[in-house]
Amino acid sequence: MPENFEKLLHHDNVEVRIQAVKDLREREPDTSRAVPLLMKGLEDEDWRVRKTVADIFLDIGGEQVIKALIPGIYREDSANARNSAIEVLTAMGSEATDHLIDEYQRAEDNADVKKFIIDILGNTGDMKGLPLLLKALEDKDENVRASAVEYLGSIRGNTSVIKALIGILESEDTWVAYPAAEALGRIGDAAAVDALVSALKQKALRKPVIKALASIADPGTFHLVVPFLNDKSKTIREEAVNAVELFFKNGLSEETIAEKLKEVLGAGAPNVLLPHTRSKTKDIRIAAILLLGLLKDKKVIPRLLEIAMEEDVHDIVVKALVFIGRSLPRSLLPFFRVSDAYQRRIICEVAGKVGDSAFFKHLVESLKDEDGHVRGNAAAALSNMNNSEAIPHIKPLLLDEYENIQEETIKSLAKLKKWLDQNEIIKGLSDENHILKKNTASLLGLIGDKGALEALGRALKDSHVTVRVSVVEAIGAIGGAEAVQYLILALSDESPEVRRVAAIAIGRMRADAGIEPLIILLKDPDVWVRASAAEALGNIGDSKAIEPLIQLLTDESGFVKAVDIEALGKFKTERVKKILLQLLNDMDAEIRSTAVGALANFSGIAQDIIPLLKSREWSVRKTVIEVLGTHFRAESMAYIKEVANTDEDPQVRETAARYL
Repeated sequence: MPENFEKLLHHDNVEVRIQAVKDLREREPDTSRAVPLLMKGLEDEDWRVRKTVADIFLDIGGEQVIKALIPGIYREDSANARNSAIEVLTAMGSEATDHLIDEYQRAEDNADVKKFIIDILGNTGDMKGLPLLLKALEDKDENVRASAVEYLGSIRGNTSVIKALIGILESEDTWVAYPAAEALGRIGDAAAVDALVSALKQKALRKPVIKALASIADPGTFHLVVPFLNDKSKTIREEAVNAVELFFKNGLSEETIAEKLKEVLGAGAPNVLLPHTRSKTKDIRIAAILLLGLLKDKKVIPRLLEIAMEEDVHDIVVKALVFIGRSLPRSLLPFFRVSDAYQRRIICEVAGKVGDSAFFKHLVESLKDEDGHVRGNAAAALSNMNNSEAIPHIKPLLLDEYENIQEETIKSLAKLKKWLDQNEIIKGLSDENHILKKNTASLLGLIGDKGALEALGRALKDSHVTVRVSVVEAIGAIGGAEAVQYLILALSDESPEVRRVAAIAIGRMRADAGIEPLIILLKDPDVWVRASAAEALGNIGDSKAIEPLIQLLTDESGFVKAVDIEALGKFKTERVKKILLQLLNDMDAEIRSTAVGALANFSGIAQDIIPLLKSREWSVRKTVIEVLGTHFRAESMAYIKEVANTDEDPQVRETAARYL
């Protein structure tokens, strides 16, 4: 094999090259011969070959591999070999640390190699490399120094690291002082505050220093950052906006922030921030919007409502308006009557979050708005105010022209259930309007009082299918033994949709009383009903359902068959396991894939599903990998690695890579 290896490694077909690498590993037990040959594979132009070699090296491990890889980081003739050597040495972690430290001393004037070694040690996080990282701060090459600074920034709670970084920050070496400021910010230790404050005097360092001070969030430094909101440099102004927001996120109170903004910027504080709401950088826009809210200045409300229509800032605009509304609730009142419907929607949403009684009258009026979303938001807002007087105003929306507004109304009324008269609500089940009956049933389901079951049971005879469906859903939501009996009756409804919903409800309740009726439903003429009955029986988990479910595997519908397989997978018996294993040979790829997923619940099936990694259908291979990776990872790692390296489908490779 070694004699033919180099020839095979130059073959035009990448699969041949990959197989050559694997064969060498299997057939050459002498690693002293195999490792040098495998090193040639790191030069390959195809990443899959290099990845296969890398995995083999990681599997072999040890000093021999490390000594073979270290010369690779000197390779200027092959970026593939050099980068692969770096990746493997990094993956080897602390095992390679001592060798890399020694190599750093030998590298002498080779700045590139020294930087690579610093990168490797920094990425492994092995604290044995810390003395070298600190020593590298004195290297004559600025890139080596900067790289060491970057990785030191990930080490927290180490006094020597902080002291060294402060020393760099206070030096005249701006190239390295810049990342040193960033590193001190990531560490977040207050010991660096004085040095960072001093560094604010240097224009070239202001951006990282401002960010670092905000990351540490010492309240005593906030007043030093605020003036930079008026800096001549746009970059610094934007960094200051982000920094003020970061101070807030790190715990500085909104009162302190607002007070200092007004103190430093004066009455023009909103005008300083408003231009940033038009920034092309989303993070800056969001920060500026939040700060405008913290200022609690009613003059910015129109601008905030204007930009609220932009989907990516909707949530932060609402948050900003809530800040204003909690402080100045009446400042929002005029905007309930603006011409723009979207802005009226926002105001109703904000009013609901603020919850001030000043909004009550305006929200009631908004329930009659021409815009459906305004009506829905107004109903939701009123329900958040916990005021029983809102109920008679909200109830008419149960008959709103839009179904989604009806649904919002139902949820809103349910929030006020402690003030609702259930007997009065139940009367809605007898109304002539089928929409009111349907929504009444839904409301009773959300309220969840078992006292409504008898009335809902009578409503199972309603002439409208949509009403009966809603009634069944409500009965299922209320639950209990009495509810199960009504649901069993609904299994014989003339409407397949009612039967389907009833089956699902019984399954969710895991009601044993429903087993026999559900078994009968497995022969229902409707595909969706049969599938729902199978799913319900699987959820209940009674062994009496096993044979009927096995018989359902002959169903003409592939959909029913797939649901049936999933249901059977919940019964951990040898009989079911045998049936599912047989389905691995089904002609239908979807059935094979579903069977693999169902077998995940059984032990000892890894070797049964591994052959399906050769399936022509990517979906089957992907499911096999998911099951192996989730349930049988240790024993299947070799197969998972192979798929991650060689499968033709990128989705399958990515799925396998997640389990490595």
